[in-house]
Amino acid sequence: MVRYGRLAQDAGAESVWTCEIWRDGFVPLAAIAAAAPRVRLGTGVVQFARPPVLTELAAMSMAELTGGRFVLGLGVAPKEWNESWHDLRYASPVRRMREYIECLRGMWASGPGRPFDYDGEYFHIRRYARFVPPSHERIPIYLGITMPAMMRLAGSHADGVIVNTLNTPAYIRDVVHRNVREGMSAAGRSGKPFEICAIKCCAVSRDAKRARDLARHIVAFYSTLPYFDAVLDPAGFTKEKEAIRAAMQRGDRDAMLRAVTDEMVTTLTLAGTPDDVHRQLGAFEGCFELPLLFCPFFGVDPAETKANHEAMIEAFAQ
Repeated sequence: MVRYGRLAQDAGAESVWTCEIWRDGFVPLAAIAAAAPRVRLGTGVVQFARPPVLTELAAMSMAELTGGRFVLGLGVAPKEWNESWHDLRYASPVRRMREYIECLRGMWASGPGRPFDYDGEYFHIRRYARFVPPSHERIPIYLGITMPAMMRLAGSHADGVIVNTLNTPAYIRDVVHRNVREGMSAAGRSGKPFEICAIKCCAVSRDAKRARDLARHIVAFYSTLPYFDAVLDPAGFTKEKEAIRAAMQRGDRDAMLRAVTDEMVTTLTLAGTPDDVHRQLGAFEGCFELPLLFCPFFGVDPAETKANHEAMIEAFAQ
């Protein structure tokens, strides 16, 4: 991860991001920060299962370490992960995230002479005070989004969004843009700086079929998550997602991959030769400011993961 972060920087990448699936989001990013000192660094995303105070400390440490190059990307994560892994009551995640953000910002502004108190439905904080002054007055917060209510919260409370992995131009233009604008308007923030990022699954190879087959892995994995119905159903993939989920319930990974159609790969991913992926990304013109290229991982051999990272960096080198 550190090596690819450095290679991405040297190839002209504007930013490098980590997500909280294989490892935590902060520690790998801190290691990358030392190897890639010129790029912006972000978590895309860390989960809101950890207590706000630990996220506050980690995020401010990252801001200090990077000289202000850090973006805190926050996300909810699937319901099952929260309940089964974290023993976390999964109710009203948007309200919980709103309180989470308010707590973070309040704690960042605290100090020995200005303790922070918070009384919410989910969080109750008494006289929190940082033991050292914050290194930065403000850390950008971006929210990982899939559903409209979280988009509106991002518009009212955050500095940007990270559109989740499966997405289409129509979904971003018609759903994401509209709901973010509604949230910003309701909070009186219209016209304020706000960055729209989108995770795009990317599989690149001189062999276009090999790349498309690799992309099937990410579509199969994320199609099992219920909140992606907001993308899959309007795109016409209801039948396909049901077949993928049925195969998952049987524990049949091969059947999951077979249920991912060529049309799903074309619609939901960037997959093919370098020329193919650039052309596919062009369909998203005006949808977002920053694509976050994401390598397929579900059932993928580590050697193929490494090869695809190198191919992505080469394909998008400036």
